Amino acid sequence: MSMAKDLHNNCNREDHDKWNRRSFLQTLGLGGAGATLMMNGIPMAFGQPTPLSTALSKNDSGRVLLIVRLQGGNDGLNTIVPIYDYDSYANVRPTLRHEMANIYKLSNDFGVPKYLRESMEPIWEGGCMKVVHGTGYENQNLSHFTGTDNMSRGTDDDLVETGVYGRYFESIYPDYLLNLPDAPPAVQIGGVGDIIFTGTESNFAFTIANTRQLERITSSGNLFDAADVPDCTRGSQLQFVRGVLNATLKYSGVIKEAADSQTNTVTFPDTNLGRALSIISRTIQARMGTSVYMVNLNGFDTHANQPERHQELLTNISESISAFYRDLEPSGRDRDVLAMTFSEFGRRVRENGSNGTDHGTAAPMLLFGPALNGSGFVGEHPSLSNLTRGGNLKYTQDYINVYGTILQEWLCIDSNVINQSIPRPYTAIDLGFSCTSTVVNHDYIIRENFEHIPIYDQERVSIRINNNFQDSYKITLYNMLGQQVGVLLDDALEPGQHDISISDQLPQLGTGIYIYNIKKNNRNYSKKIIVGR
Repeated sequence: MSMAKDLHNNCNREDHDKWNRRSFLQTLGLGGAGATLMMNGIPMAFGQPTPLSTALSKNDSGRVLLIVRLQGGNDGLNTIVPIYDYDSYANVRPTLRHEMANIYKLSNDFGVPKYLRESMEPIWEGGCMKVVHGTGYENQNLSHFTGTDNMSRGTDDDLVETGVYGRYFESIYPDYLLNLPDAPPAVQIGGVGDIIFTGTESNFAFTIANTRQLERITSSGNLFDAADVPDCTRGSQLQFVRGVLNATLKYSGVIKEAADSQTNTVTFPDTNLGRALSIISRTIQARMGTSVYMVNLNGFDTHANQPERHQELLTNISESISAFYRDLEPSGRDRDVLAMTFSEFGRRVRENGSNGTDHGTAAPMLLFGPALNGSGFVGEHPSLSNLTRGGNLKYTQDYINVYGTILQEWLCIDSNVINQSIPRPYTAIDLGFSCTSTVVNHDYIIRENFEHIPIYDQERVSIRINNNFQDSYKITLYNMLGQQVGVLLDDALEPGQHDISISDQLPQLGTGIYIYNIKKNNRNYSKKIIVGR
């Protein structure tokens, strides 16, 4: 191994150690701007209010922002594949590249892995997805901890210890702990220690450690025993603890009441993200009043064995977001929700020697929702040939422009408050919506996916059918003279994969070449199949 690679690996390892130690200390309440209490073994982070959180709570438009944080540094090149420069992409990713045949084209220039097609196509074709190319900032930090802080506080200034949304809420709730709003201004699931909702005095998010704790709240309405309070003697400390306890008790009940009043209409993925979004969907349908939700999805630090892990993560996001919007649609609330992903940084352009990618710079941000009024791409994709000295992409869109535009045009925040909340000027960009815009007609277009292939193994010959709609099928087998030799199926098939065995149903069938015919929806599909003994 080269000295340069040794130094890089040591740097990554030291950063991971620092991240783990820092996160652990913050979870215990020993570090960070907010306070984290351990109650019945459950880490509860509670921070101080900010101008931004205050403004959000007073926002009665009904609009909601859902943030999905991709923790670890998402690989943008393998998420949104640059088809327009595929040769350059394939050259630097000889083993990690998506083959052209395995890419679902969003346009002639860009695509996503084909394994996302079934869940992502209805969103894209329905006009409910935008890709903001090349987001980042000057001199981007490649440390997980510092990179996350920079994305959360809106600047790389180490002296800033508050978050973008925390500063916003602070102007609205100056006496947050003593005069609680009816609903939590923000709800954060996972990512304890993230400062995005932190103000100078409080953290404005009702923050729970993970999806299991959210499920506990919605099932019982309580998170801990209120009697389990530290014996504090100093008045300010006791006031703070009582404020935390009161808020926790109040908001646990508010979340449970809202979630219990609604029922999910679709099945969500059985993942932490899927289960969290199923509960968030119910609180949104109940109009609980929370303006910003953030869910943390970990696992994107793919230094090794990236393909399988990245597929699992991207599939989780795509399927969960798809279920989320389909669940909101009957109530009409899907039009009021904008979803956004962000990650602390992207990945290196060139793959490493461990079947993975190392820390990089610019990466796309994904936006979802009917409010986008059409799918498309925002900005210019970074060049794969004109890289930084470290071999990374040069950012083409300051991420603060995305934050500022969402605050201004989606959450309809006064520009004076935004300027107080964002440490540097932003330029509004066209994301498809404005503070006064309405949603045009849209539809989550679910196209039929149907395929049939012969399957041969040592014991039997079968016809495999993959379908995503329930339908009636009649499958008939013919010899090469066109004579019918048997009906293999005449029934309905549910969505999924089905193997129709010829060997089991026609055990006396002689060796030879046959033709099977599938009739569904008044259409016929035929293919040759070989039967042997």
